[in-house]
Amino acid sequence: MMEKKEIIKLPQIFDCGGRISEKDDWFIEFYVRNPRTDRMQRFKKYKGINKFHTLKERRIAAEKMKQYWTDKLRSGWTPFSDTSVIYDDNLEYQTSIKKYRSIKATNGTIRFYSSKYLDFIKSQVESSTIGTYRSKLRMFAAWMESKGYHEADISIVTQPVMMQFFNHIIHECKLSKTSVHQYKHILARMFKYVQKQKDRKHFINPCYDLPSTKRVNDHTPQPIHEMDIVDFKDVIKEKDPQLWLAIQFQYYCALRPGKELRLLKINEIDFGRGKIRVIPEDAKKTDRYVDIPDVFLYELRKNYKLHEYPRNYYVFGKNGKPGLKYLGKNNLRFRFVAFREKLDMPKMYKFYSWKHTGGIAADNANIPREELQNQFGHSSMLITENYLKNKNGHKTPNIKKRFPEIGTTS
Repeated sequence: MMEKKEIIKLPQIFDCGGRISEKDDWFIEFYVRNPRTDRMQRFKKYKGINKFHTLKERRIAAEKMKQYWTDKLRSGWTPFSDTSVIYDDNLEYQTSIKKYRSIKATNGTIRFYSSKYLDFIKSQVESSTIGTYRSKLRMFAAWMESKGYHEADISIVTQPVMMQFFNHIIHECKLSKTSVHQYKHILARMFKYVQKQKDRKHFINPCYDLPSTKRVNDHTPQPIHEMDIVDFKDVIKEKDPQLWLAIQFQYYCALRPGKELRLLKINEIDFGRGKIRVIPEDAKKTDRYVDIPDVFLYELRKNYKLHEYPRNYYVFGKNGKPGLKYLGKNNLRFRFVAFREKLDMPKMYKFYSWKHTGGIAADNANIPREELQNQFGHSSMLITENYLKNKNGHKTPNIKKRFPEIGTTS
């Protein structure tokens, strides 16, 4: 049996033992096997870390850059590439495209057609959908290249080749049924696009009779346990009041942590009636009003005093208070992750978990599900029922509270 060679050592943070003096430069380190020498080569990345001068800020920046390089490497990106000719590669990260042009050797490879296809659908689908397509096509291209098909014409991709790839993602990568289905859908559409090209009329779409799986991998954010909520609250409320405010908006008002929360403005909050208007351009679906529970409305008015700020300010502005400029896309998430790691909490707790946590708490408090449907912005009661079933399961208060301790008698 051929020995499997290590291709990548994923990024690690070197933090100089926590020191942050001018002489102590933190960096991200990873290794990639050089295909020309067949040896692991070390890479160190400093950018985006050492400009911060507090331990908290630098740790957040380091984690952010570690995740950036991890995602980049896992996507199939490599620091080694040929530099012969010709086209922009849409499969590379967009931040890299702004600075560099990826040069490839031929115009008939899987990467070439994937890039052309992404350009073709760019105006037809949402930006988030483009990201999903790009990610899946990038992974397939990386797998093809790992098999030595760096310069191979796309015609080499036959049904048996696709069988190998799907067996790889099912049995080695252990992807879920949903992910496998996404790969089938995206690759089939891309190859259908290839068939329509003038010089590819005889190309046969290889996406047929492919294997599937029943595996379910649940990576969605999980509700936070009652005991852990207390620990989070004690630390975050004191150390980062703005982050705790964002958590409360999710918990009490079911605001999604993306645009609904990040782009929330003071003028969208009715401090008299206790309501928030989630306007169409900020919402996932349609315009809706959500209620602010009295206990949270008191916080907004008495402690955070949001009603005293100009109406056109964003609630989550720079410097920890409302302002004319809103926070970056991942700012609050990174700050929460830093606290989660500091408290040694489970990684299944995400920033988005607080929305689910509030929903479960409300359901356990026997708030009518018709009211929860409106609060969560669900289009039907069936969606609400399924949501609560998936997140809360069956209610078992007697088992949770009255189950006898092992070794005791009734």
